Amino acid sequence: MKNNTLITIVTLFVFLTIYSCKKEETTIIDNSTISSKDNGAAENLFADIKKVVEEAADDEGQSGRTASESAYSFGSCATVSITPAWGDTTWPKVMEIDFGPTNCAGVYGINRRGKLIVTLTDRYRNVGSVLTVQTQNYFINDVKVEGTKTLTNNGYNLNNHLEYIVNVSNAVITYTDNTTITWNSTRTNEWIEGDSTTWFTNGIAGICDDVYLITGSANGVNRNGLAYTVGITSPLRKSVCCRWVESGTLELVPQGFATRTVDFGVAGNCDNQATVTINGNVYNISMW
Repeated sequence: MKNNTLITIVTLFVFLTIYSCKKEETTIIDNSTISSKDNGAAENLFADIKKVVEEAADDEGQSGRTASESAYSFGSCATVSITPAWGDTTWPKVMEIDFGPTNCAGVYGINRRGKLIVTLTDRYRNVGSVLTVQTQNYFINDVKVEGTKTLTNNGYNLNNHLEYIVNVSNAVITYTDNTTITWNSTRTNEWIEGDSTTWFTNGIAGICDDVYLITGSANGVNRNGLAYTVGITSPLRKSVCCRWVESGTLELVPQGFATRTVDFGVAGNCDNQATVTINGNVYNISMW
């Protein structure tokens, strides 16, 4: 009888120990903000690509007439060429933005190397135009960025703002420690400020006054191999010359775990800080 009681007690103890360990492990994983950070990194990296491409496409070679490519906000780091030339009425055109094989820091201290190959069906601001961007051995601050980005001019919306459908497909982001994340997104970018100015008309101010509101969804796999989905619940505000999303909220759902609510803060604050709420607990994170 004593032996049976002892066996029961030992079995119960082992069960409780295993259950406790599993519960603790689940809690640690479920409090993880890694998916939020990786999603934020993907957002910012492809926003940087968008900025470079928009600037070169919108300028149409005008800056190069007097100051070569140094007139761009990415400085003299890249050689920008287009075939056929801007003055030729033939479309589509292929634009190559070549930063070379070694890091070069732009005006805002961001290091880039490699190439962006852009196919344009029409001028960037013309309704219906499609820009397809492909990376070629492309790095931003030593992070390798692969994938295809398309920007489709959807015309003016009811607020009289230009809208672009911006998709990213088959993105792979590789960090210096060889960890990777994958990412896809479907977004609408509403150009709410600065569309009447360019570098050629207003210098750097003609670029930095550009502000977008972003809505849509995304999905990815974080660097730990966990899949997640994203839905923007309050439009993300992105100023072109701010490296990070300034404000807005999204909900991120890692597979099998609780929803994370990511809050990027207050419009006008250009910083890398955001909060992540998980099961009522709030965590501060720093974005890439």
